[in-house]
Formats: sequence, structure tokens, C-alpha cells
Amino acid sequence: MKLSNIFIICLALLLVCCAPDFLDKKPNQALVVPSELAHYQALLDAFADGMNDAPGLQVLAADEFYHLESNIANLSAVERNTYLWNQDIFEGAASNDWNTPYRCIFYTNVAIDGLNRLDQTVKETEAWRKAYGSAHFFRAHALFNLAQLFAPAYNAQTAKDLPGVPVRKTMDINEIVSRGSLQQTYDQVLSDLTQAKKMLSPVMDYENRPSKVAALALLARVYLVMQSYQKAMESASASLALHDKLLDYNTLNPSATRPLPLTLTKSNPEVIFVVRLNAYTLMNSTSTGVDSVLYESYHENDLRKTCYFTFRNGHHGYKGSYQGSTTFFGGLSTSELYLILAECHARQSETAPALQNLNTLLKQRYKSGTFKELTSDDSEILSLVLLERRKEMFARGQRWSDLKRLNQDPATATTIKRGLKQQDYTLLPNANRYVFPIPDNEVLISGIGQNPR
Repeated sequence: MKLSNIFIICLALLLVCCAPDFLDKKPNQALVVPSELAHYQALLDAFADGMNDAPGLQVLAADEFYHLESNIANLSAVERNTYLWNQDIFEGAASNDWNTPYRCIFYTNVAIDGLNRLDQTVKETEAWRKAYGSAHFFRAHALFNLAQLFAPAYNAQTAKDLPGVPVRKTMDINEIVSRGSLQQTYDQVLSDLTQAKKMLSPVMDYENRPSKVAALALLARVYLVMQSYQKAMESASASLALHDKLLDYNTLNPSATRPLPLTLTKSNPEVIFVVRLNAYTLMNSTSTGVDSVLYESYHENDLRKTCYFTFRNGHHGYKGSYQGSTTFFGGLSTSELYLILAECHARQSETAPALQNLNTLLKQRYKSGTFKELTSDDSEILSLVLLERRKEMFARGQRWSDLKRLNQDPATATTIKRGLKQQDYTLLPNANRYVFPIPDNEVLISGIGQNPR
């Protein structure tokens, strides 16, 4: 191998493995930009550097867990402020939940720019199409995750008038990008996923790499958040048409410390795309308990009750991550798609297909021979679906988005309450504090508007 090629590859690896403050150093881009298809694919495969990571603070802020009062004082300021919905979350500190997605977006912009510059003969290869589609998928995924924390809930009537998050589409790290509107943010997400859907293969080769199945699944999740239920149904159906396998929980060992299979081993047929939620102490603390009302809603023959949860220190804790480890899973799965289909049918008063999707999923969750198919009427089917969504999607990072979406309808709105030192903390539906503040350093550097709290 020529010395020049070794130098280029080393620089590409430097770009992949750089420290978190890489963007602050503003290197000469002419010296670090890779130049071959394999280099751009390496950027997109930077699993260890956060390409498959997503924010985790929303898990602390939602209503799935409670935390013992004796432990609150020992938390970091960010965790404590998030749990109690305080006005100032970051107290001047930087945030991985902001920085990691934007680092991912930077990598994808480098890849997209470089892939567009390659020779036409390279562009006609399947490898180029996969890389190009993957880059657009990763950018959409990162941008969508940012919007779930740092932008208001999506509503088609108001999205053009509400602020979104900065949409970066170039590799110029010095460019100042405004927030734009919430509609512009979602338009970019949809545009990128549409491109990804066209380019990606329906074959799922590696769990950390996007596929057409994953692009359609993410589209279904995005459309659900946008309350575009017909399009969510179409995308979920198209994804399941390519891959519809479910995991039979009877094959698991509920007494194991981590009953779910490890990701990146292809042991869980439900996993379409792996995403790790940023970790926080509270997410695995022995002083963290599971919402007791939700826990009691699981039937005694429902294997999720013993595969997801364990009794410790006088309360029930969580052990059921689809990562198969202490890391929380925020990725895409077939189980989520069945629930999206069920909800979309329920919202159109199509009770029979909604029940069919629920029953297909739940048959794989109950002890063999004990499951009795659910029944419902039009008036109760949506409530039933939403409860099963909470039970199945526990701690996967989607509850916060669900609350923001469902709070817009008084019939499904939720008020969350916490207690600490005889003081009550309340988060009302549609409160400003459903939108996280943008980290102070980003506001100072870019001059973008801060979220009202």
C-alpha cells in the first residue's frame, strides 16, 4: 500500500475516533476529509463513536420510573433537574444528548458530500447506494431524536410557526444555522428517509447498519409522532412486509439477570436497527423503581412481567433492555410496528385489524397455552392499544414523544407528579417544560433562540 493511502486512512480513522471536543477544534477540513467509498462507509460504521446512539434524558423525565427520595440528593445536577422538570437543566454544562446527534449529523454530511464526489462508475455500485442511503438515514434519525427533546410537539396546524432545531446539511463546521421552523425540521427528516428508502437494500445484514426495513420503520415512527396515522400505517405495513418476525418469550429465561438476547448477535429476530440510549445513573440505579400501577397491569402469565422486571431493595426494577445489557435500547423493532399498526387501525375505528395486530404480538409474550385473545369494542380499543404500547415499549425512549403527542388530546392527556421532601412537582399536559432547554454554550456560540421554560 502506498504511503499516501496509509496517510489518508489514518486521517479517516482520526475523524472516526476523535474526542468529543473535535468540533470545537475546527481543524483544516482539507487534511481530514476521507476520499474513498470504504472511508465513508467507515464513518457511517462508527458505532463506538455514537452513530447508533440517541438521547436518554427523556427516560428520566417521563413517567415510567420513580426514584427513591434518599437517592435524589446524590444525583448529578443534570439528572436531578431533569427528573424534577426544573427550569434550568444543564446549568451551563454541555449535553451529550445535544452533541452526540450533531456529531452524527456532521459525519453523515461528510459522507454525503464525499459520496457525491466519487466517480460515476462507483456511484453505480450497490455498495455506494447502501452508503448513500445509510448516510441519509443516520441524518434523519439524529435530527428526529433532537426534535423529540429540543423542539415542541408536532402539530400540523402550528408546525410552521413553531421553532425546530438547526438543520445542518453541509460539512462546514463554521456555518451558523438558524433553528428554522418545526415543519422545516420534519420536512428534512422525511426527505432524508425518502431518499434512504430508495437507496437501501431490503436485506438486513448488520444490526448497526440501516436497511430499507429500517427506513420504513423509522418513517412509521416519525409519522406516528406527526399524527399522520394513515402514512404511519402504510410505512409500518411496508416494513413488516419485508420482515415481520417476532421473538417468542417462551424461549427466554425470565430468571436470568438479562433475559433478552444481546444485540449485534442476530439473536433477536425483532431487532431491525440497534440504537443505544445515552446512559444516566438513574436508569440503572438500585434505587430506581418501576411505576407500580403499570407493573400491576401485566397479567400473571405475561412473560414480560418477569423478563422486564426484577424485585430488589423493596421495589421492582428494570432488567429487560433489548440491548441484552444494562444499556437501554432505543432502536427499531417489529414489535413496535405491530403496535403502530394497531393504533392506526384503532384511530380509524377498525377494531378487528387493531385486535389482530395486538393478538399477533401478545401470543409471543404469554406463557405457552395461556393466552386468550383480546376483545374490545370501538369505544375502548384505542385505550387498550395505548396501554399495550406502554407495556411493550417500556424504557425504549419513546414514552416522552408519546406523552407530547397524546397530551394534545384531552382524552389521552396525562399529568405527571413527583414528590420530594414534602414538596409536589407537577408536569401538566403541553407544559413548556416538555421541551428541553438548548445547552447554554450552543446558544452563546450560535445565537439561536432559547426554548421558553
